[in-house]
Amino acid sequence: MAVLSSSHILSLIEEKYSIAWIAFPFDGGEWTGSRSLDYFIGYDSGNGPLRPRFLASVHPDDRPELLLDLSFLTKRTLPCRRTVRLQAAGRTERHVQIEFRHVEGPDFDGLNLLLLKEVSSEIYNIQRLEQFDKQREQAMRSWKMKGLWWADCEYNLIDYTGRDELVFDRSLLGRRYMEIVPPEHRDALSAKLLDIGQQARPFDVPVYVMGSDGETRSYHLRGAPYYEKETISGWCGYISYAPVTIMPNLSGRTDGALISQLSAPLLRAGCAALGWNYAELATRARLSTSTVNRILTSSGPLTETFRSSSLLAIVEAMEAANLTYRREACGGISLCVG
Repeated sequence: MAVLSSSHILSLIEEKYSIAWIAFPFDGGEWTGSRSLDYFIGYDSGNGPLRPRFLASVHPDDRPELLLDLSFLTKRTLPCRRTVRLQAAGRTERHVQIEFRHVEGPDFDGLNLLLLKEVSSEIYNIQRLEQFDKQREQAMRSWKMKGLWWADCEYNLIDYTGRDELVFDRSLLGRRYMEIVPPEHRDALSAKLLDIGQQARPFDVPVYVMGSDGETRSYHLRGAPYYEKETISGWCGYISYAPVTIMPNLSGRTDGALISQLSAPLLRAGCAALGWNYAELATRARLSTSTVNRILTSSGPLTETFRSSSLLAIVEAMEAANLTYRREACGGISLCVG
């Protein structure tokens, strides 16, 4: 059986793991490189000096920063790792991570080392994840989702990702879903979930949720079981705003249909009629000034972006000052002062 030389073994390792190295003296002398550089840039020692060939293969946008790193390296300052794109004729562009090293030895004054490792697959995966996140965000906005959730078979929350004003806080993870439902609604919801669990079917149920801020809001909870080896491992789905529902203890005069028709211009008109600025409205509604600013300067349906309780607080503050919003028979809303 043939015995492989150490240099041959090293070449096999470099080829297997897509790694290579470049070395040159501290004084910036001629560069030398490993055989595996051919994988990255099509390098052959017979084709001329390595340095210009290597720099020519670096993407023009990445080259200035790499040259700056090399200038530091020759001054014996060790730069941080850098990822560059390598381009060679007839070859696919590769993302390569470069690690800089100094090597001192008994038989030479010192060498600078560039350790190269291909990270194209990692970069590709990161790009795909970023693309997935954008698509997920777009889907959530299109379907008016407030959050995606995952739970185990006992409905303990194991993960949650939300958007806009969060429904849940991540500190709630690990708690049973029933714990964040108001006590008076738990029995009815528990019966529904028990029936859903027995039938192992998708579901769409209206729920009340106590948010991380302590407020209670109405939502639609949609979900379905997910399986591992033909056995239900848990549940996943999304939560979205239900048609605006005013909680019984919040208002006796303002109805949900009116709140759903509110717009920023209508609220600004109410402020103008009362002679209020945004800061005064925020004080009277017991909301932060930033929240009131965002509501009154937004475009589109307010209930798709902001909490109905915040909108209700604004309306009730105006009602307390004798300004009333009324729904007309034609479907519009009018203001009445006094």
